[in-house]
Formats: sequence, C-alpha cells, structure tokens
Amino acid sequence: MSSNSSSPLKVVLWQPCRWGKKYLDTNTNALVEPTFYQEEIYSWEPFGDPFGSVTSSEQTQRLREELIEKFTLVIKPEKRGIYQFKQVIQVIDEILSNNESSWSDLEELGRLSNSDSVNLRQHQLLALRQHIQWVCDTFVNVPDVNVSLH
Repeated sequence: MSSNSSSPLKVVLWQPCRWGKKYLDTNTNALVEPTFYQEEIYSWEPFGDPFGSVTSSEQTQRLREELIEKFTLVIKPEKRGIYQFKQVIQVIDEILSNNESSWSDLEELGRLSNSDSVNLRQHQLLALRQHIQWVCDTFVNVPDVNVSLH
C-alpha cells in the first residue's frame, strides 16, 4: 500500500465492522449496529495521474464518471461492490483497444557511464487497469467488501 501525494485518485476498500464487543450509543440509549460502520481494509494511490494517459477528452470524462461518480462515499456500500468495480475494467479495455491512451514519461534516471540517460515510461491507464484486476481477484471473496474512489 503505497502513498503518492501527486495522485488525484485514491482507491479504498471497506467492509462492515466486525466488533467483538457490544457498544451503547449514549445519544439513543440503544446498542450500536456494527454493520452500520465501515472499516478500511485496503487503500492505494497510483503513482501519477491515470487520467493523464487518456488522449480523448470524452473518454477521460467517461472514465472519471465510471470511477469517481459511481464509487463516491455518497453511494450506498452495496452499490459499490467488487462486481461493480470489475465493470470499470471493461471501460478501460475499450479505451485501450481504441488507442485512446498513451505511454508517458515516468521519471528520468541519472546518466549512464556513456553519458546516456535512462527514461522510464509507464502506461498509467494500463497500470490502473492491472491494479483494479488485482483488487477484484484478491478481494472477491471478502464478505460485504465495497470500494470507494476519491
């Protein structure tokens, strides 16, 4: 779980709290329903801007809608599950197959012995797609897991 302050995106996975004890809500004098509360079980921030590798402004907007708007915390957890998150892969695959994305420079390493420099490149949208696939494969059997992006 890495953190990158330059990323405009953060993926967080949640699940209902599984408290071992009972808790009293002193405002209502009733026992607290633990499934009402969610606990973070995983978070990840991609390196760089995954939207920056999309070359079409229409597809950039579509991807933002699929990721940010459909997985905001305002949406109920049951509508932000792994199966819904997996549908984002299809959108990314369409963008990739239509050549509406590109590689970008990630960082430049120091000089080599012969005065050449090494420039590392990354396809940020493809990296996001691979990580979403990993998240879906890894957490698919976790009960009541849900995803938020912001």
